[in-house]
Amino acid sequence: MDSIGFGRKINYTPMLVSWAVGLIVGLLIFIFSHQWLLAVILGITFLVISALIFARSLSDFYGYWEVDDKGIKSHNYLNFSVRLQSVLFPFYEEQDKFEFKDIKSLTVVVGKEMNAPANILGGSFYAPKKIMFHLPTPYYLELTLKDGRQINLDLSADWDDSETIEYIIALICSEAEIPADIVKQSN
Repeated sequence: MDSIGFGRKINYTPMLVSWAVGLIVGLLIFIFSHQWLLAVILGITFLVISALIFARSLSDFYGYWEVDDKGIKSHNYLNFSVRLQSVLFPFYEEQDKFEFKDIKSLTVVVGKEMNAPANILGGSFYAPKKIMFHLPTPYYLELTLKDGRQINLDLSADWDDSETIEYIIALICSEAEIPADIVKQSN
């Protein structure tokens, strides 16, 4: 089986923009003040500030994970320091890896309703994919491992690919020899 990926991974764009902002600010400061030290300090400062802004503004829908024959690999972007590191250095990312035999339970968590701002959907429940992706509706797999850790695997970016999601849930349940539960959130 080839690996099947879900969610979104932080790409190189935030890093390139952060480095470009730092470089441009540093060059402008050097051009106008002719002071190398000030240009370097302010360039690095603006690089870090733009990376902090990217890390802070990234939505909670980032959380790339993939399933293959050996198990599950996930990128956990829930921690702010991990997101900042992933913005500055996307090529160096730690992955959580675990095998199917390590899974104790699987729960599919689905949000009660969409939490869209008033009138954004025109009074109907239908929403195009671009709008649906940005709505804060929880949809993820909650895995409890035998060592007590809980891992949330985001499905929000792939909410419309129900066949693949059903296949992956069935695969995880059969390989780990566990049943799947579903939880509909009430708040």
